[in-house]
Amino acid sequence: MDLSAPPLPTWEQSERFLLDLAAGDLAAGGWPLPTLLACIDDEAVAVDTLRPFDEEGPVPALVEVLALLLPLGINRVALLLPGRAWSTIDPIPPVTDEGDLRARVLMLVQADGLHRPCRHVSRVRELHEEPGDGRWRIGEVVIEGSEEPEAPVLDALGILLDRRDELRRDTTGSALVAQLGRVLLLGHQLALAPRLAVPLTHASAR
Repeated sequence: MDLSAPPLPTWEQSERFLLDLAAGDLAAGGWPLPTLLACIDDEAVAVDTLRPFDEEGPVPALVEVLALLLPLGINRVALLLPGRAWSTIDPIPPVTDEGDLRARVLMLVQADGLHRPCRHVSRVRELHEEPGDGRWRIGEVVIEGSEEPEAPVLDALGILLDRRDELRRDTTGSALVAQLGRVLLLGHQLALAPRLAVPLTHASAR
């Protein structure tokens, strides 16, 4: 697998890269898809549109793809998740038979495992509908830092990145090939740069 388009960003460009993908989805009349960008140091080496979530949310899908990517050496992850949000003052989500009144949002997390423990930065942006044309656009940051409610995602990223050496030591080439097949069968849309695709190709040929 060779990822040639869109051009791969650097780690510093990861937030803009994911936001541009989301803006493209909105401009095409769709909703942003949950997307993961994985890096080795400053080099992006994989992009994954996560499979549809079940009632357990994004964490199982995240674990599935990172079980493949972490043994291959990734140490930084940027993750874009669309969702709904409401005021923490109101303990009951404003969802009724008439509709869902929660705000549409995008959460973007950058988890940097280059040094341990893993450090993360997270930002939530509200999506808003423009008057007149009815198109949805990405707004400014409304929550930043540790205020976001998606703690399970942050915990999973931190734990997995901090323990990546264990995964790398305990994972064989045949196990990686099997995990790649599982990830694709589950519905992930994964693109790999040659830096990851080549060792996987060699492992599958053994």
